[in-house]
Amino acid sequence: MRDSDETGGGPAVPFEFFSRDGTPLRGFSRPGPGEALVLVHGVAMDRRIWAESGFLDTVPDARVIALDLRGRGESGRVGTAEGHAVDRYVEDVRAVLDGFGLARYSLFGTYFGGRIALRVAGVDARVARAFSFCAHAERVEIPDEAVEEEAVAVEGPGGHTYLREHFTGRGAPPWMIDACSRVDPAELGAATRGLRYGSEQQTERGRPDQELVLITAEGDPDMAPFHAGERRLGARLWLLPAPTRVRAAAHLADAGHRVAKTLAAGGTGPGVV
Repeated sequence: MRDSDETGGGPAVPFEFFSRDGTPLRGFSRPGPGEALVLVHGVAMDRRIWAESGFLDTVPDARVIALDLRGRGESGRVGTAEGHAVDRYVEDVRAVLDGFGLARYSLFGTYFGGRIALRVAGVDARVARAFSFCAHAERVEIPDEAVEEEAVAVEGPGGHTYLREHFTGRGAPPWMIDACSRVDPAELGAATRGLRYGSEQQTERGRPDQELVLITAEGDPDMAPFHAGERRLGARLWLLPAPTRVRAAAHLADAGHRVAKTLAAGGTGPGVV
C-alpha cells in the first residue's frame, strides 16, 4: 500500500471487499472526523487520481473511502462487456458501503464515476448526497459502432499512446493523462463495450431529502442534460471556469474545496454553493 502517494501524505488503511458477483474490490480509507466521503473514479483512471489531482488535500476532515473500480488498479479483472455493465459498478460501490457498515455516506464521482455515484444514490438510502463531476443523470444514446471503434483503439498495442494523445489534444491536466498509462488495455476495451449496458437509463432520486450536485464546465457545449437534472431531480448545478468537460479536470481540486464546505455545513445553503 503506497499510503503517502495515495492519500496525499496521510495514513491509509487498505481494504478488500467482494462484489455481488465475487469480484474483489480494493482501495484505501483515510481516517477523519467528518462525514464518510466515497470517491469513485472514471473509466480510464484508478484511485491514485485523488492524490495526484490535489483533491484529497481539499477534504482534510472527511473520512475518505477510495476504491479501484473493477478492472482498474488493484481490483479484480472481469474481461467481459457484461461484467462492466453499469449495474455491476453500482453493486461494487454498494458492496464497499456494506463493508464499512456506516449509516450515512456522501459520494463523489468523476466522469463515468459521477454517473455511477448518481445511480448508487438512486437505489441506496444510505447516500445522503452525491456529487457528479462532469456527468449528468439523463439518458445517453451511444451508437454501437462508436463504442466498438473506441474499444478497438484502446485495447490494441497502441492503446496507451492513443489515450495519451486523445486527452493531451483535448487539454487534459497531467494527472488525467498519467492515469491513462496505468490502465489495462484489454480490460479498458471490455469496459468501453460495457457502456452499452445501462447508459440509456436515467437516474432517479433515491429519497426526498437527498442532495444531488451536478458539476460541469461553464463552457460545456452540451449543457441541456445538466439543466434537465436541475429540473427533474431538483439537483444543484456547480459550474467550473473551463471551456469543456475534459479541461474541467484541471479544476477537480476547486470542486473539492466546495465539497468540503458542503460537508462541513451539513448541507447546502447561502455561502456554501
